[in-house]
Amino acid sequence: MVCPAYTTQTTFDVGGNPIGITTGDFNSDGNLDLAVVNVSSATVSVLLGDGTGSFATQATFTVGNTPIQITTGDFNNDGDLDLAVTNYSTTTISLLLGNGDGSFATQTTFTVEANPYGITAGDFNNDGNLDLAVANNGFNGGTTVSVLLGNGAGSFGTQTTFTVETGPEGITTGDFNNDGNLDLAVTNFSSGTVSVLLGNGAGSFGTQSTFDVGDAPEGITVGDFNNDGNLDLAVINNNNNTVSILLGNGDGSFATQSTFDVGIEPTRITTGDFNCDGNLDLAVTNLGVENSGTTISVLLGNGDGSFATQTTFTVGTGPDGITTGDFNNDGSLDLAISDSGDATVSILLNSCVNPLTCSDLTLENDPGTCEATVPDPTTAQCPNVITVCNPDTVQVDSPTSVTCTATSNVNPTNTEACTFTVTVIDTEPPVLSGLNDIEIEANNNIGTIVTYVDPTATDNCPGTITITCSPLSGSFFPVGSTTVTCTASDSNGNASTGSFIVTVIPFQEE
Repeated sequence: MVCPAYTTQTTFDVGGNPIGITTGDFNSDGNLDLAVVNVSSATVSVLLGDGTGSFATQATFTVGNTPIQITTGDFNNDGDLDLAVTNYSTTTISLLLGNGDGSFATQTTFTVEANPYGITAGDFNNDGNLDLAVANNGFNGGTTVSVLLGNGAGSFGTQTTFTVETGPEGITTGDFNNDGNLDLAVTNFSSGTVSVLLGNGAGSFGTQSTFDVGDAPEGITVGDFNNDGNLDLAVINNNNNTVSILLGNGDGSFATQSTFDVGIEPTRITTGDFNCDGNLDLAVTNLGVENSGTTISVLLGNGDGSFATQTTFTVGTGPDGITTGDFNNDGSLDLAISDSGDATVSILLNSCVNPLTCSDLTLENDPGTCEATVPDPTTAQCPNVITVCNPDTVQVDSPTSVTCTATSNVNPTNTEACTFTVTVIDTEPPVLSGLNDIEIEANNNIGTIVTYVDPTATDNCPGTITITCSPLSGSFFPVGSTTVTCTASDSNGNASTGSFIVTVIPFQEE
């Protein structure tokens, strides 16, 4: 299996029972960092990335009791990323304003309703400032989402609540009806549904529409999975071990779910183009029975809203949260997973190499040469994959077997190869030179015999070049101007023509 593919996990210590995780450049050095919510430690761990896929020792920042989920954004418009965290055993969320060096100010709390769980950020009232939306789980009995409008200075107004179904947990945002305003989609753990609330662009939302998914839906993500320009939803069904895909119609409604199998007791989900084929894929954490799971599932998208069978990868114990980003700056999306049972974060670096598709080729020669450069196979590859063909050039009229090999820079043992025959044909004609106009004076008023030097020709390929001119040298040329046309032909059947003018000047008596 060459794609999806990831390196063996590298782990980094965080606090107790890590769940929520997000990524961003928190110290403004151009490398992605991580922020992880530690449920039992009441902290957030920040791990600064070095751009190679490794991370510094955690720094921790205090938040409320039982923090569970996290999002990031610039909430005070100072150019530095901040953090917002839901504190599950309270009725608050914590805001930590970033200093731009990877550290964060002391938390400020804002009131929501009981047992806040999922959180997302977006500009819901179109004032240029980020707002927050929070799913109030109510210990699986809540029925509201809180919206807090940001003032752009790192503070938020009093919550406004909107009704959803029972046990809201995951939440995400996107423009689901293509009206230019952000909407909300919420998983209802106790109802087996997703609530969609359409935004009016002023910070308010319409009455929910609900769509059936599986049993105990938790994580949710948004993307255009069938490439029709409308946003779709992917939802984790914890009790069914499946992902539900709801394809958006572009008007705020969604088609009936399609489901795809993942691991045992999945919890969170993220999306990205992990194999660089232009289609969105999915990555899911499989928490396992009593947090005993040790895998994540990756499902490659087909671009039509369907997904290939899952491929699983080993991580730490009790994988719960997941996020994606290019952690080693090689142009490919990697994964970061919070391992709730190990108090670690697992990093999986993307080493995908897509299978090569090759067919026999007939190529024209490269200009000025008697060979052609073998093009790489057209199979899409991620930027961290190098493709080499051997030989990389083929001579004219010498059909040659060529083998192309694609290799991951992250894992050189991950390769794909294909062999095909390349035939090169010479399509380049000879180049004529020495086509110089001639003037000659006759000794009469009729014309004269003209002898001229035949032009020469060069060709890109070895072989015989035949040059013929008409009228021939040594022919009679009448007074006036006569065009001589010459043709040069090579042994591969290519021909070029050129001409020059012979001007015969009549005899003039003095």
